[in-house]
Amino acid sequence: MTGVRRRILSLSGDVMSKGKRKSEGPQASAADGMRSLIEAAERGDPEAQHNVGACYATGDWDGPKDEAEAIKWYTMAAQAGHAMSQYDLGFMLILGEGTEKDIEKGLWWMEQAANTGEAYASRVLSDIYQKGLFGVGPDSEKAHYWFERAGDIKS
Repeated sequence: MTGVRRRILSLSGDVMSKGKRKSEGPQASAADGMRSLIEAAERGDPEAQHNVGACYATGDWDGPKDEAEAIKWYTMAAQAGHAMSQYDLGFMLILGEGTEKDIEKGLWWMEQAANTGEAYASRVLSDIYQKGLFGVGPDSEKAHYWFERAGDIKS
């Protein structure tokens, strides 16, 4: 069972234990969990928005894989300061997944994620600048800066 599916089932358990919704069997539980997750995302919960984005980005749920929809949800959460969404959005923009490739904007979101405390973003930025990945010219100063920042962030 994947992390996204575990999160959905966990949410469905939370909802059921509060007596808001009752269903039978794991399929119904997953459907209830996903409904609850989408409702929370629509109410503006950044963690829920990130999880809905992850479902669409990976296709790891009973719904479709839809990278453009993932971009929409990651953007909402990223704008609210959700570090992992900033990282995921940045990566999707850099790769051109679900949208046109926009390396400059992707790097900007990666930097936001790193500045919000997402160590993975600092490591990726360090690698991008160290190795000159994704058409970004090598920059040893920036590579060193982000490498140092990754060490400063507690993962």
